[in-house]
Amino acid sequence: MTRQAVEETFEEFIDDIIEVSLSEFDVVAALQGGSNVGSRLVSNLLKNSDRLNRKVIQPELADYRNQVTTQFGVLLDYAEDDGATFAEYRDAVLEHEVYYHQLRDDVSEQRREEIVEALLTRQRDLIEAAQPLVDSPESEFWAAAEDSIDYERATDLVEQHFTFTDPLREYPDAFRFDVAVDTGDIVPGLFSIGFPTVTIEYTDEVVRALQAAEATVVERTLEEVDRRFA
Repeated sequence: MTRQAVEETFEEFIDDIIEVSLSEFDVVAALQGGSNVGSRLVSNLLKNSDRLNRKVIQPELADYRNQVTTQFGVLLDYAEDDGATFAEYRDAVLEHEVYYHQLRDDVSEQRREEIVEALLTRQRDLIEAAQPLVDSPESEFWAAAEDSIDYERATDLVEQHFTFTDPLREYPDAFRFDVAVDTGDIVPGLFSIGFPTVTIEYTDEVVRALQAAEATVVERTLEEVDRRFA
């Protein structure tokens, strides 16, 4: 299977997750979720929630998508590098590991090391599970899947390795998602009340939205597995 075909299929899967996440994401819940933002400012932002969604939330989720797909590109480099060990790609994989960069500052060093190793293991297992498809002579994803793996392995690939929010379930208190918001860019005239920039934490809501979206997309993909391998 050509590298381009693998990457395009993977990106389509992630794009589906992001699209559903955007429809799931509740800006109101994010703003009311506990960031140290004054009630007057929250009220102003809520009045402009559509603009906040367009100028802040959508770019944040797009950045998440780009980090995940860039990291997958590094994994494909490893898959195509005959004789290479995963250890040789460790730093490159970690550099683009989205959850690594969202680890909370107060996570202990010992726990941080545990989580980092779990994140790396997750990425290694993903590319090793997908290796038969990468090696297949077929040029299309589902043709490569039918050529190289059976129904059980296809199901396992989707259920165990295409679930990118697993770390959020396994370490629910270890990550923090926040963003600096130029409130003057969201609420016209807000500079006059002295709130030019604030940091909004949206961890709980982005976790909820991503997990809900992933569950929807994984279910769709499993239905396609059933159809293809019937």
